[in-house]
Amino acid sequence: MSELDAFERLRAALIARTGHAYYADKDKLLRDRVRERLEVLGLSSLTTYLQRLEGADGEEEWRALEDIITIGETYFFRYADHFERLRQEILPELIARKRAERALRIWSIGCANGAEAYSVAIVLHELLGAELADWRIAIIGGDISERALAAARAARYSQWALRTVTTDERERYFDAVDARTWALKPQYRAMVRFERQNMLDLLTPNAPLQWSEFDLILCRNVLIYFSPEQAVALTRQLRARLAPGGTLLLGHAEATLADDPVFAPLVRSEFSQALAPPQALPTLEEWRPAPLPAAPAPLPAPKPIATQAPSTLDDVKRLADAGAYEAAQTACDALIALQPTAARLYYYRAILRHVSDDTAGAESDLKRALYLDRNFALAHHRLGLLLLGAGRKQEGRRSLMTAARVAAAQPESAPLEEGQGVTAHAFAAMVRAQVEQTDAAA
Repeated sequence: MSELDAFERLRAALIARTGHAYYADKDKLLRDRVRERLEVLGLSSLTTYLQRLEGADGEEEWRALEDIITIGETYFFRYADHFERLRQEILPELIARKRAERALRIWSIGCANGAEAYSVAIVLHELLGAELADWRIAIIGGDISERALAAARAARYSQWALRTVTTDERERYFDAVDARTWALKPQYRAMVRFERQNMLDLLTPNAPLQWSEFDLILCRNVLIYFSPEQAVALTRQLRARLAPGGTLLLGHAEATLADDPVFAPLVRSEFSQALAPPQALPTLEEWRPAPLPAAPAPLPAPKPIATQAPSTLDDVKRLADAGAYEAAQTACDALIALQPTAARLYYYRAILRHVSDDTAGAESDLKRALYLDRNFALAHHRLGLLLLGAGRKQEGRRSLMTAARVAAAQPESAPLEEGQGVTAHAFAAMVRAQVEQTDAAA
């Protein structure tokens, strides 16, 4: 078996096992991850490594590989708009509705280092106050990565994971371990339980029975790793596992995969913009065009991209794909300094800023992109969704309609700029349908 054949076989097995179609067209990123395991094991051949995975004792190595192919970028209170509405609307509504039975079930999917689940625990602790002792609160954090789960259970965090937490909040919620490490206080840790989970199990008859009757499911930045077909199937399964009146909260990126019309009304559009079609909103986190056959680079590969000076937008995308958002934005800043009139660069920096909760910066960059190119339909569309998410409904609707009008003015079969192959007219039709659904939900 050639090294190329071994790589293709490994990738296919990895996607079948985890559902991470995200890696279908990211040969370099996957090779870099696999190379880490080769170095740890002292192996030089992919063929030998594949044999190890397929051997009788391969399960342990599969889990080690799954640990490093999972991008676990997260931090406390990630996406301020989500947590504002959790604090002001979603959780208070749940508490009021469940006050008679005094029980809540919450599921944090793809929990990574536990910051999301613990953030919800903190908010509930504050909302319930002295009543908390009388409630049965079950917050379950699930992830496929054993390494991530170990970090979540340890509940020790760096300043980077606390970057959106104020000094006062840090003192209230955490205990200092040393100058650079903070441990979550026991009263919040006690509210959360963690377990290893593979979301593909939802698509089998053997899905765990306890994955049901949740009052709140948070599935943010998880579905982006699956194929569009699997993402839709998973959203249907998640919907079926909500208790009556429950809420499913998706992230900004993967909500665009939830094009199932049965599913869309269930998701709060202020948070996730779930009415958008799967192709309409390419983002750095979900950059997944149709897989193309490509000859992978020979092993060992060149130095990792993080050590090279990014010089193209492709470099920015690769950094973002690897979860290195800060480095990606630095690279994008450098490109903008060299090409200050490139609308695409401002568009992608807006995406990076939105991922980092800099909504004002994202809005500014989108408006700059549109100043440079008034016919940039996707920039109009993303600005509209950003404004809707901020509660500025009239402005957001106007931007969406502009996106549809700009796209419809282009030749019918013309591919949409940055649209992953979607035609301009198909995009226009999808946006108009989105506006109609948004109006109907208002």
